[in-house]
Amino acid sequence: MRFLIFALSLVSCVLAPAQSGPRVILAGDSTVANYPKPPKDRPNMAGWGQMLSEFLPQATVINHARSGASTKSFRSLGLWDKVIAEKPDYVLIQFGHNDQPGKGERTTDPKGEYRDNLRQFINEVRAAGGKPVLVTSVARRVYVDGQLTSTLGPYVEAMKAVGAETQVPVIDLHDRSFAFFRQMGEKFGVAYGASETDRTHFNKEGARMMARLVAEGLVREVPEIREQVQLLPQPPAGLPYQVKLETVTSGYDGKTCWVHPRAGAIPGPTPTVVMTMQKLLLTGSDIFFALNDVRTDDLGKTWSKITPYDETLGRRNKPDGIIVAACDFTPKWHAKSGKLLGTGHTVHYQNDKVMHDQRRGTSYAVYDEKARTWSAWATLEMPDEAKFFNSGAGCVQRFDLENGDILLPVYFKGQGEKYYSVTVLRCSFDGQTLKYLGQGNDVKLASGRGVYEPSLTRYQGKFYLTLRNDTAAYVTTSDDGLHFGPIQPWQFEDGSELGNYNTQQHWVSHNKGLYLVYNRRGLNNDHIVRHRAPLVMAQVNPETLKVIRATERILVPERGVRLGNFAITEVSENETWVTVAEWMQNMSPNYIVTPDNAFGADNSVYAARILWKE
Repeated sequence: MRFLIFALSLVSCVLAPAQSGPRVILAGDSTVANYPKPPKDRPNMAGWGQMLSEFLPQATVINHARSGASTKSFRSLGLWDKVIAEKPDYVLIQFGHNDQPGKGERTTDPKGEYRDNLRQFINEVRAAGGKPVLVTSVARRVYVDGQLTSTLGPYVEAMKAVGAETQVPVIDLHDRSFAFFRQMGEKFGVAYGASETDRTHFNKEGARMMARLVAEGLVREVPEIREQVQLLPQPPAGLPYQVKLETVTSGYDGKTCWVHPRAGAIPGPTPTVVMTMQKLLLTGSDIFFALNDVRTDDLGKTWSKITPYDETLGRRNKPDGIIVAACDFTPKWHAKSGKLLGTGHTVHYQNDKVMHDQRRGTSYAVYDEKARTWSAWATLEMPDEAKFFNSGAGCVQRFDLENGDILLPVYFKGQGEKYYSVTVLRCSFDGQTLKYLGQGNDVKLASGRGVYEPSLTRYQGKFYLTLRNDTAAYVTTSDDGLHFGPIQPWQFEDGSELGNYNTQQHWVSHNKGLYLVYNRRGLNNDHIVRHRAPLVMAQVNPETLKVIRATERILVPERGVRLGNFAITEVSENETWVTVAEWMQNMSPNYIVTPDNAFGADNSVYAARILWKE
């Protein structure tokens, strides 16, 4: 994916002159300013105004912000006259850092002069025919005993009060940036700074993040400019599909969140889509509850209420306080039996912790279309071999053969073993019982935790298997879907690594081509756990097994949280769905994402509908 990057001019404060679109002028301090020649001790220093044009590609963004400026000195230096002389359509105004006490003659009283200066700015912008937009001061990254602090509150509240009084839009950058750095913690906050000791200014990545928050604020607060804001890169031209992103459900209480939304399609003139998902306990690691489902009979126009299945798809109590549950569940239509069959694996808990030394198996359940309910989950009987002590089909993508046999990829390891291996099982299914018939070769890798969470597809007669590993993603092929050759790491066509690691990849196989859906590093997403967002799709060259970078596009954008444990649903020959949820846990120290997070993530469950062109 090619993100739009605009070079900084060394001789002008105009970042991205455009022939059409509005003129957006910036007035502010050092956190907004351009740094074409940054200080030697902070060579990557940048202000958010320097990066804003990336999100306003059709606008002319002119940045008159100046290091050290306050609402008083910005005018006395003659900079405000330059702002008005630009004949602005919009003027974004951020001050406060240098209006604070201790700044000498630049200091202003937040209850008096600061407000008066803002009012005067507003009146003069309006008199010049422009629209003023107030932006509260970006938060400093000052932590005391691990807790983020701020001394900017009086100026933030003063600006919001003036905005309300004068009916001027206010982008509360202080609130959003504070929430972001509070969530991410001090170590991460320092990584966004211009230096290890500079807690006010940003490096280019930090400045870009603040510019993104400003751009998102424009979308929220300034409706007339929304069409000018580009938060995501444009998709590549000439793709044989369109994407319609829909939200199935949303809402978040900060205690649990929905995960594992995976769907199966029941064929018909209008296919029925049944999607299962389950709650996650946020205070633990992979602590799942009963499976639920939602259903649509009109391709997502309406959805049923969320229905729990505690009796059939819920937890089961065992002796000694042990609980066993079914999880990582994926429904898929089985054409031969005319049934929706879901497969996953089991997990054991004790005291709300995963027990890693318990026998694990492949769980499965069958959907009753007439009764609109699920059978009690059962466990696939496996050969009595030591290597299958810990085995399962969690988070996998299976393939059903024309004769009804199921090629079910699983991953497994013996008790006490370090590395997972992968194999593809050949199973039968009669509409009620899933039976093991045989297996292919064992696919192995002595690295990290081995290979796991495999996904299988067939394209133009050949089978393709993709594999998760802790440090990279791998792929291999087979002629029969059971016996696979050596694995190779995923790469782009130029030989560079894909950047996917420690998470899944799944296939979209269509007569338009073979595609891979995945996450990867390198998409301005260092703030996301294991770079598990955004969710992207690109075409694969089936001969070279390389990802074609020029075809990569975002299916589901990130909102500061990961998008993992997704699935692919073949709804019809004209439509494929990718379903995923916002997983509301982040990296330490603040593991749980709060409801008042910087990007408004709310545990939305998404269906990215891939609509194939004729």
